[in-house]
Amino acid sequence: MNDAQPLFEQHEAELRRLYEDIAEGKVSKVRAFVQEHANLLTLPRYGKGDEQSLLHIAARNSQHEICALLLDAGLEPNRTFIDGGHATALALAASEGDLATCTCLLDAGAWPDGSPWSVRPPLYAAAQGGHDDVVTLLLQRGAGPDRLHLYLNRSPLDASRVWGHPSTERLLQDNGAHGTQDPETGVEDSAAQTLVNFVDQTLGHVLPTAFSPPTNDSRIDLHISLIDGKTTHKLLFTTGLYQATPMTELCLCLPGEWPLPQAGIPDDAARRFPVSLLERLAALTFEEAPLSEGTLILRSDTRFADLAWPEKTDALLTVDKPWNKAADSRTHTPDSVYLLTLAPVAFKKCPTGKALTSLIERKRKGSWKTLALALPNPSR
Repeated sequence: MNDAQPLFEQHEAELRRLYEDIAEGKVSKVRAFVQEHANLLTLPRYGKGDEQSLLHIAARNSQHEICALLLDAGLEPNRTFIDGGHATALALAASEGDLATCTCLLDAGAWPDGSPWSVRPPLYAAAQGGHDDVVTLLLQRGAGPDRLHLYLNRSPLDASRVWGHPSTERLLQDNGAHGTQDPETGVEDSAAQTLVNFVDQTLGHVLPTAFSPPTNDSRIDLHISLIDGKTTHKLLFTTGLYQATPMTELCLCLPGEWPLPQAGIPDDAARRFPVSLLERLAALTFEEAPLSEGTLILRSDTRFADLAWPEKTDALLTVDKPWNKAADSRTHTPDSVYLLTLAPVAFKKCPTGKALTSLIERKRKGSWKTLALALPNPSR
């Protein structure tokens, strides 16, 4: 039992009435509760830590006056409803198309893009409902037009199309939004694009570059492939390393819901780990030499020890994994650029010799599920 639950049980009758009063918009009764029971306002619903806050209840029910009252009382505008897909109150208000509540929350400091862990960001929620006035507000307040639905890996523009809102579609397009299935425009025919096309045709759809994580190394670009065209796992891979010889590129398999960095969205070291690691390895590639199969990138290596490694990952092992089970040879592009997968490894003793050779063989044959990094624990 968490610390909040005994307090909820002590005041259960009053709190259950409060939930009803908020939903029904009884402002005076809510104000009286705020004045009398300030110590109970931060309790999640039913005293459960993964439940919604009072602010979520007000936003879901389009009670902007009560939202303002709760915000004035000190409730956090960016608290997430864990069991509700880490939704913020802003996302719930946006889903309802409630312009007044959205404005109130944004004025109080709500993040326009929601939490990095929000499954359905505010702009996506508004676009899905065809709420053009809320879409306009969110874009004006800095929401990224291409923030993806975390599980579906679809954009707000995709949502407007799927749910049949042509005016919302035009509005998003006018503000630079992209669809995940849209063809790239203005892309030069280059070696990098040849690599992207190869991954797209061989492994799974590669999202347009608008959805790629930004990188601090101008020598490389990062891309996202939805493995087998599904959303269970995605491959983050580089282009640009092929400029060093022997020609290689590096790939990391991630759970489909890994919230990769996007411009303008709050970030932390754990979520950024895949990008940070690939940036470090790119620097080594250009300054020393490309990696070869069988290289262990150790968590304990001083060059990487400061990164926020996933739990139970002692190293990453480079393997030349075949993507096509029917193929006799391992994965390489027509131009002989080898795509090395970084496979997570846990061990008590660092493998060498025959043990390392055996490990390489096992990882080559491993499923994408077994090769995926462990998802970091989301923060509130």
